[in-house]
Amino acid sequence: MAKGIDVGTMNIISGRQEGDETVFVQQRNSFVEIEHSDMAEQMLSRSDVLHIRKDDAVYVVGDDALNFANIFKQETRRPMQRGILSNDEKSAIPMMKLIIEQVAGEPSHHQERIHYSVPADPIDSNLSVLYHQKTLESFLQDAGYDPEPINEGMAVIYSELAENNFTGLGVSFGAGMTNVCLAYYAVPVMTFSIARGGDWIDEQAAQATGKPIDKVTSIKEDDFELDFRTDVGGVEGALAIYYENLLDYVVENIAREVDEEDIEEGLDVPVVVTGGTSSPRGFEALFADHLKDANIPFSISDVHSVDDPLYSVARGALVAARSEEGEDQGRPNRSEPVESSVSDEDDAEAEEAEASAEN
Repeated sequence: MAKGIDVGTMNIISGRQEGDETVFVQQRNSFVEIEHSDMAEQMLSRSDVLHIRKDDAVYVVGDDALNFANIFKQETRRPMQRGILSNDEKSAIPMMKLIIEQVAGEPSHHQERIHYSVPADPIDSNLSVLYHQKTLESFLQDAGYDPEPINEGMAVIYSELAENNFTGLGVSFGAGMTNVCLAYYAVPVMTFSIARGGDWIDEQAAQATGKPIDKVTSIKEDDFELDFRTDVGGVEGALAIYYENLLDYVVENIAREVDEEDIEEGLDVPVVVTGGTSSPRGFEALFADHLKDANIPFSISDVHSVDDPLYSVARGALVAARSEEGEDQGRPNRSEPVESSVSDEDDAEAEEAEASAEN
């Protein structure tokens, strides 16, 4: 068996294969602090609310954090900021460790292979992802896994472009960052991130309208549509403005970063967009419109989103992990592999990814 895990600023999601199904486990990557009492801790335990006690406080973690924040009129706190571990949040590491352990679960055998997503170093910031990457690696090693990082944009390619020989442009619009990868037969020819995503949109819209950020986030996640028919003065109008600004910024940086010498003449590729920030209806068409006039040295055959954009990176990490696990099982002098039940479709994707990587 093998697993993939998408470690995102807003959500942490794992994927594993069970028979013909890919099973995902998801938790919101946030927490809220409440005052400790024996009664409160007993009630939380009986209700299976994910929480941790530290000194004289109890921290409610994951999906339940937003509910408790609304009850106690608090803002949720985030272990991650701008796509990596927050250096402003002193409780970031224990909270992240708890959420990752809960989402990943126990390994099915010692040193089970798991691929975990990491962003590329952003080109518009001096942020480095190295500390973040190594900390996640330590969490997963402590849990009994054999972890391997996978670039978030490359995970999108593995997840969504198997039928196109893992060739195309994958863009993951996350909460903290936007990750971009152009791959040719599973070989990345351009990989970068920018330090803007869904959180940046929420912050700008909240500042423009004077609304709390959590309120803006809730509106965005509750049936928001990019139709540009909403009044500019409201939250939805502000969200639409900053969505369009983000897409302008992404396209500008794609044009700036792509190296024409690395692109095969006449290259015509599909573009796939994923990530929670790409969820609103109308996003796909808006991004296609912005790409249409971009000054880039390759053609775009089509732009499409996926049915479940939240799960795309976790699925791609799983495909990569199963591909490498298949490689390991063919090598001598390794411990006997544990048999796993996989679907024909995902098994074919894993084998195709392995063959493309070798070429």
